[in-house]
Amino acid sequence: MKKKALVLLLALSCTLSMAACSGSESAGTFKAEDAFEEESTEVKEETTEEETETESEEETETEEETKKSSSNMPADLSDDIYDFQISIDGDIYQFPMWYSEFEALGWTYDGDSSETLSSNQYTTTEVWEKDGVKVYTGFANLSMNTAPYSECEVTGITLDKFYLEDCDWEIILPGGIQYGVSDADDIKEAYGTPTSDYDGDLYYSMTYEYDLYQEIQLYVYKESNTLEEIKIRNMVELEGADNSVDETVPDVVKNYVAPTSVGDDFYSFNVEFEGNLYTLPCPVTEFLANGFEINESDSDAVIAANNNGWIELKYNNMTLRALAYNYADYATVLENCFVTSVETSEYDPQFDLVIPGGIKRGDSESKLKKAINVFNYESETSDSGYTYYEIYNPEGSILDSYDIVVKDGVITSIEVSNSESPEE
Repeated sequence: MKKKALVLLLALSCTLSMAACSGSESAGTFKAEDAFEEESTEVKEETTEEETETESEEETETEEETKKSSSNMPADLSDDIYDFQISIDGDIYQFPMWYSEFEALGWTYDGDSSETLSSNQYTTTEVWEKDGVKVYTGFANLSMNTAPYSECEVTGITLDKFYLEDCDWEIILPGGIQYGVSDADDIKEAYGTPTSDYDGDLYYSMTYEYDLYQEIQLYVYKESNTLEEIKIRNMVELEGADNSVDETVPDVVKNYVAPTSVGDDFYSFNVEFEGNLYTLPCPVTEFLANGFEINESDSDAVIAANNNGWIELKYNNMTLRALAYNYADYATVLENCFVTSVETSEYDPQFDLVIPGGIKRGDSESKLKKAINVFNYESETSDSGYTYYEIYNPEGSILDSYDIVVKDGVITSIEVSNSESPEE
């Protein structure tokens, strides 16, 4: 059955020049005193070289520490990586931030800012440019209404070594971790053990994850042994998002027309439900007009633009629980949405449901096979003796189907689901 930094690699080359001291013999004799003096001189020379080497190493370490701490750490930059901040060329970015705030920092979006995102949609690779430097960001619309890119959130940023190759900006993360300077040990010292990591041929990556869609990925490239790629994403709703609700009846609801019969076409998604004809998806108001009532305590009062929620409909002491879809570009009340499925079962609910070909619960398996033989379907029999049929349009969504259960040659349950947007 079928069911989307540069941390300089300091290679300290210490060449220890060992003193070659040889005693000179006079008149074929070698004095013990001379040997002692030579031995003492050799020890002194070696000690002097060891002291020089130690001093050189200390100086080198001091120079390295100075290099790693030479960045001008912004006073307002957090020490916590999970504050999702970064300082770029002196400006502190706090993600997420509004499109307008990001743009105000001198960036130009390389795309059409009038394009829209529905509620709870996001993108990942939007290109911006500033002073010849390109970066990637993500956009997200976490409000309840459809919005153009220009009114969406910028959820994060990707700083790629390819685009920053000739860039002299100072880029600093919380805790003083610096692009082009810090190495993996610096990062772990600042942030601790990463949530996950990957050691590849070209780079070592570390991911610090706070929650779903909230993470920082840091790439230390092997050639330079420094941080040369940063990815930040923090997809949370910003204060000020448009969560207004519009109760205007959408045209797609106004233009719905009920079918005149169930017919024989399984791709029509026409049904007869409790004696009334519907085409799924069907406006909630059609069910209300035919005697169904909304159980408000177990239903979503408002549904976001181009999103779904739950509806519970009561009829003759039976309950239909289904997904309701809002096809409008604005958040609206449940009554302006569509019911996307109906069902009946030998147990509960036992609604009267007739599907194309006149098929209903209690009919024979042979009648079902005859009705669906020219349509696309799959079947499977379980060890318990139940046979499951799924009839679906191969050109439609995988989620839109008739799911029928047969036991001992008789249909025991039927569920019809279709969420494809109706024509306006």
